Amino acid sequence: MLERDAMAARLETVARKPRAAEPEGTKETRAAKETHELEQGGMTTSEALKLLLKQAREVKEYFSYYVTAKTDIAKLRLRNTLIWFALSALGFVALGGVFITASWFVLSGIAGGLGVLFGDRPWIGNIATGLLATTGLGLGTYYAVAKRMKISRNGTIQRYEERKARLEIEFGHNIDQAAGAASAKKRK
Repeated sequence: MLERDAMAARLETVARKPRAAEPEGTKETRAAKETHELEQGGMTTSEALKLLLKQAREVKEYFSYYVTAKTDIAKLRLRNTLIWFALSALGFVALGGVFITASWFVLSGIAGGLGVLFGDRPWIGNIATGLLATTGLGLGTYYAVAKRMKISRNGTIQRYEERKARLEIEFGHNIDQAAGAASAKKRK
């Protein structure tokens, strides 16, 4: 019991005695503990805050750099696309002009030659050349459209045939066999 009383007396003395590091009446708060821990790591709270703010500015600058670079890339692509379109249009107009001029010379020559063949009557040469040119353009257009439609039709048929083959591999039968079985069931 004597030991217990001595221990209690010591605790009271320590509790009443002010701490040397802290002014009287202050309590150690969580922030003070964190400051103490930071100081043990070699950094104060203000230094840690300065470092955090510096790193935040650095992240902001890197993000700004990234956004600026992406924006510049988009602008460059847009500018290159517009230049390409302008040059393509210019080239199309130039080639169109050359084609029209060359066609005019060819057709004029043909018309003049036919006019001489028809007994020095240029108007018959012009009419015959116009009819030949119109007929040639019509037949050429018809051939080109028919060929394009045939290529498209064959491509569609090939896609469906490949799909039917894939379904047959995957399911053991193709769509034609499944449709035949379904219509046979309906008839029964």
